[in-house]
Amino acid sequence: MENIKLKKSYTIPAEIYRESYKAYQKKYVYPKKWAFFAVFLILAVNFIYGAVKAPDNLLAYLLIMVCLALAAAQICNPVQVRRRILETIAGMGETVYSITIADEYVEISTESFDGESEDYEIPEPARLHRDGNLNVLEYDSFFILMYGKEIFYSVPKADFTENEIETIRSCIN
Repeated sequence: MENIKLKKSYTIPAEIYRESYKAYQKKYVYPKKWAFFAVFLILAVNFIYGAVKAPDNLLAYLLIMVCLALAAAQICNPVQVRRRILETIAGMGETVYSITIADEYVEISTESFDGESEDYEIPEPARLHRDGNLNVLEYDSFFILMYGKEIFYSVPKADFTENEIETIRSCIN
């Protein structure tokens, strides 16, 4: 028997989606990227030391350039990914989402959108079971609902009453 606690439609302003995706990247993407950035810089310093010791070693110069390029890519790639995702979201136009919170699951679905292209299809609702893999992060103006580290949903607080926000908070493990 499903005991539905909340069923509500909402929209996500572009600014809220940008903030929430940036918060998601800070928590789950950037720590790994900064670790690899440091590793590539340490390797570059090591190869610079080798190039100073043996100036005729052309491989050391090549490896310095490769390490510096890989270090730069660790910082630039998440920014480019975020920009592309935000452009895609903006191209979908005004999108209306729906959230359903029950005892056993949280379901997020797309109700409608008025994008520029008719190539977009409304995806099937995503049912996130409240089995310990669901993680809810709360920020000042939005919630981030994640299932594992791969599935990410942003829920703005502006469209919800205080009681509905408390219901969403109840999902926090």
